Amino acid sequence: MDFHRPINPSNLFSANGLVVAITGGGSGIGLEIAAALHQNGAKRIYLLGRRREVLDSAVKTLTSSPAAPPAASDDVATIVPVPCDITSPDSIKAAVAKVETTDGFVDVLVNSAGVIGPKHSDFYEQDSVEGLRDVMLRDWNLWETTMATNTSSVIGVSAAFLPLLEAANRRRGWEAGKLTRARTQTLPEKEGDPQAKVDEDDQRLAHIITIASVGSFMRKLTAGLAYNASKAAAAHLGKMMATMFAEWGIRSNVVAPGPYPSDMTTKMARAFPPNELPAGRMGNELDIASLILFLVGKGGAYINGTVQVTDGGRLGVFPSTY
Repeated sequence: MDFHRPINPSNLFSANGLVVAITGGGSGIGLEIAAALHQNGAKRIYLLGRRREVLDSAVKTLTSSPAAPPAASDDVATIVPVPCDITSPDSIKAAVAKVETTDGFVDVLVNSAGVIGPKHSDFYEQDSVEGLRDVMLRDWNLWETTMATNTSSVIGVSAAFLPLLEAANRRRGWEAGKLTRARTQTLPEKEGDPQAKVDEDDQRLAHIITIASVGSFMRKLTAGLAYNASKAAAAHLGKMMATMFAEWGIRSNVVAPGPYPSDMTTKMARAFPPNELPAGRMGNELDIASLILFLVGKGGAYINGTVQVTDGGRLGVFPSTY
């Protein structure tokens, strides 16, 4: 190791030049992630979501921020809304085609879309087994939608983007394809586009980040059975993909947030006693931004197959399996 090597945090935790696709990027944590990447040099951010008006509002929010960088110099906006139903293979395919036509590769895919599903938080208020039964079976028809959005889409979207993730590796000079030996990197020569230049110390491989939840690991029922089950499955799929794609040079990590401001948490308290959340508060944009910039930056190049919990200590005070 070189103990005299300069260590510059603005270089280690930068999104400079990255092309990123974010499902659920129009609101909540997905939008916070987009803001962090936009403010820290991402070349292009594709926001995938069902509702065009939400995506357009997100683009306006990001580009009008005083912290936003100058507009892109090419003919394509830095923030690109892509209407997409992540439960539909055809819709996903169309979104991938849009990204492929514009940039031809994706450095980072963020699976951030999610729904709360049927709510069962009043389970502990019941005083009869009949009451327990009725709560557990409530809105049974919503389980399928919840699992499709929170779980199945992780595989559907990740699989569809694999060719563009491999293309990102090629762009960085990595050998493509399945390898059972150490992968070598030959830095490409890129003239005229400073964001296309690959630094000598940039050893990042293409990256899938799946946003799960601390609900993935909690045994206490706080929101909904389908939500916890679907997010537990999503977290496991994220870990599985790290193993599945190891020989293909594609990384996979999981982020498990605790309470953060979003459409799902509008009715939650903003302050918490320490026996519910030791930090005493919800997470904020700096909390998620710092974690994401670590994962996508050069500083996170050696991170693969992990679950990053950002919950203010919530798992430490609830029965959990983490």
